[in-house]
Amino acid sequence: MGELPDEYFPPPYYETIGIEIHDIDDGFAVGELTVDESVSATTGEPLAHGGAVASLADAVGYWAASSAAGFAITPTIDLRIDYLQPATDDLRAEATVTRQGDNVGSIDVDIEIDDRMMATARGVFKMDGDSDGSPWDPEM
Repeated sequence: MGELPDEYFPPPYYETIGIEIHDIDDGFAVGELTVDESVSATTGEPLAHGGAVASLADAVGYWAASSAAGFAITPTIDLRIDYLQPATDDLRAEATVTRQGDNVGSIDVDIEIDDRMMATARGVFKMDGDSDGSPWDPEM
């Protein structure tokens, strides 16, 4: 696993649902989600709720975008996800910036269970912020 940069400060939400980011590099991030009863959509068996899977995709997408933008604040504009099979075991996600423009960037995320594709996602992130404040124009 790679090292996490000094700029990595995970939000409390990651701990709440069990997201762990393991690697962040220029335009790339890797994270995991433990699938247990705390994120389950059912009682008595591990079956990750779709919202937890989407949160993992959003988290690794954010860090891929942020690292490509000099660790600027890069909020999500849009996130779409295709669920290909039930999430019945721990998940690993890799995010890669596929396009970085002046204002927005596209990030692809692959989410796997034991090296089998569980879901794919694509996010659009606001890429023209800085590390101190909001990238949104207050006049909007």
